[in-house]
Amino acid sequence: MDDSFYDILALHYDDLQINGDTSAWGPYIYGLIGDYCKAKDPSVTDLGCGTGVVTNYLASKGMNVTGVDLSPDMLALASAGDESGTVSWICADITSYEGPSCGCFISTMDTVGHITDPEDLAKIFKTVSESLEEGGVFILDTTTKNHFEKSLGENVFYEDYDDFTLLWVNHYDKENKINHAELTLFELSEDDLYERYDGELTARFYSPEEIEDMARKAGLNKLAVFGELNREAPSDKDERIFFVFGK
Repeated sequence: MDDSFYDILALHYDDLQINGDTSAWGPYIYGLIGDYCKAKDPSVTDLGCGTGVVTNYLASKGMNVTGVDLSPDMLALASAGDESGTVSWICADITSYEGPSCGCFISTMDTVGHITDPEDLAKIFKTVSESLEEGGVFILDTTTKNHFEKSLGENVFYEDYDDFTLLWVNHYDKENKINHAELTLFELSEDDLYERYDGELTARFYSPEEIEDMARKAGLNKLAVFGELNREAPSDKDERIFFVFGK
């Protein structure tokens, strides 16, 4: 998707997540960090932090957190939600970001899928591994084959709210594992007129085997793999899979 379209979607991005409820994400990720990260008092870097839902929750728990995202408007919303006033916000491309070492990296809410070049994703794994402190963890989620083939597939979707309407025409290329969506957003303006914005979103399906292979080649160890916001093995019905890698 055109980077500028992320700025347009920023205000509505959380509403457009699966099931429209992101409140469980922060506690879930916080729990994984607590159970698997062995680094002492780990700082956290959130790669592709978006509107800061998880970033700000971790900060509210007293963690030292940095949020990295390419969209200025996403970061503006994230910063506005930082009640702790402690988060460091960085506008940067996560495929080339090289920040200080830390005890925990996270990358959530479809971030991995939007990195459609496997070489770029492998580069992130390598950078994380090189920057991760001993005993640290890398926690990420990926959307599943079920999500791309069945939930999205060759379908048309719409979301209708008081202040905006989104139309979504989807196509999933099974052979190349690329999902393409054409989006049209009608957003209510201050003068009670609707403004139209058009954009495209492209995502890639990465199998668990591909993700684990990238992690292994980067020098990371698989610590756990879970289904959608739970502590159980992934099932065929899950829309997401969560991975915990360690060093």
